[in-house]
Amino acid sequence: MNWIASLKTKSINLPAALFIILLIGFIDYMTGDEFAFSFFYLLPIAALSISPKTNVSAIIFCSVLASIEWFVSEYLTREYTMLFFPIWNAGVRLFFFVSIGLLLYYLKANETKLISLNSHLKAINNEKNKFIGIAAHDIKGPLGIIQAFSEILVEDYKEELKPEVIEIVEIIKKTSTDSITVVRNLLDVSKIESGKLALTYKTQDYIPFINNQVHINQILAKNKDIEIKLLAPTESVMVDFDEHYFSEVIGNLLSNAIKYSNRNTEITVKVSLPNPNQLLTEVLDNGIGISEAEQQNLFNYFQKTSSRPTEGEESTGLGLAISKQIISLHQGQIGVKSAKNQGSNFYFSIPLKKS
Repeated sequence: MNWIASLKTKSINLPAALFIILLIGFIDYMTGDEFAFSFFYLLPIAALSISPKTNVSAIIFCSVLASIEWFVSEYLTREYTMLFFPIWNAGVRLFFFVSIGLLLYYLKANETKLISLNSHLKAINNEKNKFIGIAAHDIKGPLGIIQAFSEILVEDYKEELKPEVIEIVEIIKKTSTDSITVVRNLLDVSKIESGKLALTYKTQDYIPFINNQVHINQILAKNKDIEIKLLAPTESVMVDFDEHYFSEVIGNLLSNAIKYSNRNTEITVKVSLPNPNQLLTEVLDNGIGISEAEQQNLFNYFQKTSSRPTEGEESTGLGLAISKQIISLHQGQIGVKSAKNQGSNFYFSIPLKKS
């Protein structure tokens, strides 16, 4: 529809269209057989059709006038054996002019309707993001308190509480931790959707950063006897990135790799430089994999696959979608290579220097 929008700057009103049609008809008559003006009659009709205040009757009227003008100039400057032929030609041209004019008119009307609808949907989406942001922010505080107190009960009063009480508190702790993750993801979605996710870029060494992320997630992987290995081509790579949100991306990818891997397996984080200004990070696991058909929608919000975490871990379906947005804001790309029961390779690449 962009071409219609560009033509709107060239739209005209009815008097102007009528004047131009009469002028074209006069020039057509004066030039006779020397020059064909067939296409030029259509120009004012097309310009009128995309004009904001045009109606159908104006388009039909101009089409009839253009057909008559063409008929008169043709009849007076060319010789015909029968009057039927110029009348037939005029009828065909009338049909052609009206068809093109109405087609442009209704395309313009549909575009206007779509613009209005998109504006309305955008306003609704902004209200939704505002509501999600407020609700998630208000819920996050009480959940944090529940998590903190349950952690204190487990660590400081373990000897004084009965085993069944400890078990209940552990469940409260895990549930509150999972809920905080969901709330944090919803806050990120709200920021992304409303365009308020502001990144703080800093040039820093990527290798110590990724090594620290591997160390943090190794603590989680230990519960399933999974080892995470880091492979890097060099001990130092200076990159422009937002440390906070990049931690979230790495955390999401490693968390998923741990969830969908079996016990006593290995996860590899591989860092490489495909070219002098590109950093590639891959998270490879030997887990249950993802079918090719399900990979297409994997980075959309609330998308889950038929593959299930190996030990019943929870998944919100938000992590990969958020990661994609963060990587896109870093001017990079994210993707996956996987097959059912053959493990997965989640990867992303970003430029070393932000342009």
